[in-house]
Amino acid sequence: MIQIFQQLGGYSLGQADMVRRAISKKKATQIQKEKDAFIHGDKERNITGCVANGIPEATAEAIYQEIYDFANYAFNKAHAVAYAVVAYQTAYFKCHYTREYMAALLTSVLDNSDKVAGYINECRDCGIALLPPDINTSRDRFTVEEGGIRFGLVAIKNIGRGFILSVMREREENGPFASLYDFCSRMTGSDMNKRAVENLIRAGAFDSTGARRSQLLKVYETVMDSVAERQRQNLEGQLDFFSMAAETQENKAADKEIPLPDIPEFTAHERMLMEKETTGLYLSGHPMDAYRDTVRRLRVPTIASVLEDFSQEGGPTRFADGQQLTLAGVVSSSKTKTTKNNSLMAYVTVEDETASIELLCFSRCLDTCGAYLKENQAVAVKGRLSVRDEKAPQLMCDSAYPLSTVEGTLPPQAPPPKREAEKGTLYLKFPSLDDPAVRHMKLVFQMFPGREPVRMVMDDTRKVYGTEAQLHPSLIREAQETLGEENVVLRCQPPR
Repeated sequence: MIQIFQQLGGYSLGQADMVRRAISKKKATQIQKEKDAFIHGDKERNITGCVANGIPEATAEAIYQEIYDFANYAFNKAHAVAYAVVAYQTAYFKCHYTREYMAALLTSVLDNSDKVAGYINECRDCGIALLPPDINTSRDRFTVEEGGIRFGLVAIKNIGRGFILSVMREREENGPFASLYDFCSRMTGSDMNKRAVENLIRAGAFDSTGARRSQLLKVYETVMDSVAERQRQNLEGQLDFFSMAAETQENKAADKEIPLPDIPEFTAHERMLMEKETTGLYLSGHPMDAYRDTVRRLRVPTIASVLEDFSQEGGPTRFADGQQLTLAGVVSSSKTKTTKNNSLMAYVTVEDETASIELLCFSRCLDTCGAYLKENQAVAVKGRLSVRDEKAPQLMCDSAYPLSTVEGTLPPQAPPPKREAEKGTLYLKFPSLDDPAVRHMKLVFQMFPGREPVRMVMDDTRKVYGTEAQLHPSLIREAQETLGEENVVLRCQPPR
């Protein structure tokens, strides 16, 4: 292609390479400009052009079009050969060392939760189990074990690689951790902090010690404070020689352990939400597991099948831009904004077991279905596919309804109240009753129906207006972004 530009169009080698780069990056304006220069020349850049070199205009135009079609997807030979070698190598590894290959693949995309989720589903299709994180067996990366692939600790939020390496070194030198207290005692002096320990518990990394997550979350701060105090006393020399000699190892251990409260474990749904918060993934299951029969009856496609169809090199074959479609999944996030005509819209992400897709929900949809588009709600959504500017497909949502309303489906148990919604009174300060923020927040309240009091104070008249809503973290965050954090106050109910 470079030689054609050089010999037929009169380009220099450098100029020809710049054209190649523009075509490969699909820069339409530059491609059109170069077409004119290729055929008729460009005096400013000292390009003669095909016509001046005795090539008929129609022939030159046909050659340029062929170059454009070719360059849309073309490699030089060295590049193509390298791809072929890698393709054969990875196919061999995936066939003969499937678990090792998938573990390495998962480790390579740790920063992309969507890709991790997709590869985990592929593992399941291959009959490979994903083992949950474990403080005594997990390493920093995904690793192969007898029962499957073990989750890597580095994928848990707020867990640094240095701390993980310290954990691995400690258990290799002194054996597995017997309990949360044992872990905190032995890891004192490392980069351990309360957020890291909490996330390890919530992700299930201490499940193998036999303690319930509910018990550990109740006492972990007390345990860490106790360990820190004991360490301080040791450093100050407050333990005398005789009291130390009188204690046996068994008595020490018994004295150290903090009793665990006898409280029930979180529900399976609550544990899944914890895992999602700390790793970005559902590890012990998926909220959609309870709705498999419902989804099968609705005959809705998986989200991954929609995305994969549009990502094909030759274009979609099963779905089309503008097609009416019904999908099912769990709402994983929701973000509202005000449009130019002062109406409310929301960007809502819905995910199933295979992938996630973004919904565009405008005011008419939010007025009728906004209450169903809360985080962690399992829904069926209807709308029109929209594919624009090489972005992933979106769904222009027309309606949504909870999957739990479909006959024969039991709704999942509610997540922990502490994480889901606050109890108390929300105070919001507005400049005036005519301010656009008042209407915006009223529309937001419709998305979070509830019984908690909301007080709206007008700064100009000092008048107070009341309403009720569910004090969901997303609602509070939206209020802070709309009014400013200094104008949003949540006064929680005192504990009974």
